[in-house]
Amino acid sequence: MAPSRDPNPSAYQDMFVNELRARREASGLSRNKLAAALGCTPQWIAKVETFEKPPSEGLADDLDTYYQLGGAFRRMWEKHQEARKSRLIPSGFRPLAEAEPDASHISIYEPLLLTGLLQTEKYARFVLGAGMRADKVDELVAIRMGRQAILQRVDPPWMFVLIREAVIRDLRREFRADQCKHLLDVMEHPKMAVQVIPADAAVFQPCGFQLLGFKRAPGVAYVDGVGQHGQVLTEPHDVQELAILFNVIRTAALSGAESENLIRTIMEST
Repeated sequence: MAPSRDPNPSAYQDMFVNELRARREASGLSRNKLAAALGCTPQWIAKVETFEKPPSEGLADDLDTYYQLGGAFRRMWEKHQEARKSRLIPSGFRPLAEAEPDASHISIYEPLLLTGLLQTEKYARFVLGAGMRADKVDELVAIRMGRQAILQRVDPPWMFVLIREAVIRDLRREFRADQCKHLLDVMEHPKMAVQVIPADAAVFQPCGFQLLGFKRAPGVAYVDGVGQHGQVLTEPHDVQELAILFNVIRTAALSGAESENLIRTIMEST
């Protein structure tokens, strides 16, 4: 049976394969001879050239060394990795993920789930693994953990998060303590605030949303949608309306100290 070709390779994977094949043929090497020179199998070379398998980091480095290209294959591989990860992110959410690193302040309202920026790896794996093939979950978790790098910077963005009490209480027992501890750790940072909306609060906004502000650009908003079909809003009037709604919801939330006590109580009851 013929190998199954990737039906939608990235442009950079296409460049990688074309360059690999062109250089191999120009140097008069069969797949067997090139594989012997690189220390891999000809089957592996064949799978890469027929798009049955994507190129690996190791192959990129080996090709650069063999052909003395100064990192050309690695750069194509890195660009392919970026393109592949981007395709894994839902198209509606992609603009938000791309904008987060430039945000100076982020406001998040979450009625159903903990925001991805505050998820532990175990919680993220549980959320992302629902209905997803196992081989994709690792990649999606890595992307989500990578997004959290903005919070580890020397000067992270200001972040204000509103979470319904039920979201915390409904955490599964196997990762409830770690996730609550992570929230408490985040709350110790002077630029990050997490407030809990108590169960009896008259807040009936069912849809989560986020607001991103920037130092030198207009703010944007992201509104959750069914089946990951959310959308980014850029119209100033729409963004302002959601900013007002965020502040209205915030008036019903517990104070920072009260939120911390509630999260600690839920954590210790595990």
